[in-house]
Amino acid sequence: MNNTVFLRVNGREWGGWTSARISAGIDRVARDFNVTITRQWPGNGDAVPQIKNGDLVEVLIGSDLVITGWVEATPIRYDATSISTGIVGRSKTADLIDCSADATQHSGKTLAGIVSALAKPFGLSVIDGGAPGTAVIDAQPEHGETVVECLNRLLGQVQALAYDNPQGNLVLGSVGSGKAATALVLGENILYCDSERSVRDRFSDYQVTGQRPGTDDDFGEATISAIRQTTKDAAVSRYRPHTLQQPGTATTASCKARCEFEARQRAARTEETTYTVQGWRQGNGELWAPNMRVIVWDPLSGFDNDELVIAEVTYSQDDNGTTTELRVGPADAYLPEPSSPKAKKRTTSDGDLF
Repeated sequence: MNNTVFLRVNGREWGGWTSARISAGIDRVARDFNVTITRQWPGNGDAVPQIKNGDLVEVLIGSDLVITGWVEATPIRYDATSISTGIVGRSKTADLIDCSADATQHSGKTLAGIVSALAKPFGLSVIDGGAPGTAVIDAQPEHGETVVECLNRLLGQVQALAYDNPQGNLVLGSVGSGKAATALVLGENILYCDSERSVRDRFSDYQVTGQRPGTDDDFGEATISAIRQTTKDAAVSRYRPHTLQQPGTATTASCKARCEFEARQRAARTEETTYTVQGWRQGNGELWAPNMRVIVWDPLSGFDNDELVIAEVTYSQDDNGTTTELRVGPADAYLPEPSSPKAKKRTTSDGDLF
């Protein structure tokens, strides 16, 4: 299979890179790429491609489109004997990370409907890849909030993921929606493993406190921590308590969900592992891709044909060869944090807020 990296810009394809790095993941909204070409002094006219910041770019591996986005930097580095130039960019969805959201109230809409409205000013399409169809309660961006900051709150309400696809669209879906054709097997295709296995952010006891609405006769400290929910992580043997405040108007159910989420996600992230494999493609010729469920057999890391989720894929090509880094972990490691709706402001009969 063809693993040559091409950049399609202004109707022309550019290649011949001395190094290339392309990354995509489910816990990031925008893919990115970085390619470099090196020439000896004196260079010729083709040493520096006529590609400008802000140009629309398509990144391909062979005939497979992997990124549609914008050129964001054209670095140049040189010394007395050599010169290297590069092209760096991100998916079209990068604007959702960097830019402020339109502070318009959205009510009675599904997640897909609200996110489509948030993305429309940027000329982006939103693909519903299986997001829950329930109505989202709180959907008004705060002043100065970026689109992604608002999006993260919405995802927490319905427990969905948001990530980009090769066409530069935003996809809303669930964890592990695809399935890898090739397993990761120690002694066969795993070249390198890297895992911290850290329990620093893991605790034995979790307590979430929440604020319930007060009344004229019932307010103050009594309502701030009126709701308490607890859970334990039995795998943490020594006493390590962790208390969290649930934002917004809390309920017993929302505090319980947050409590259980904290315990599950922190435990799952302990098992997160990055594997390096040879090449960029699976046994069936398809590229490794994020959000695939993959079988892992690696007794050194404690995986016995466990099904994990590919959270991030990084394709690398340089003097060391062509490899893929696959960051994998249990599905619970990548669920968004449950969120509560913000407390509604009450008004007096003449419309003043209080």
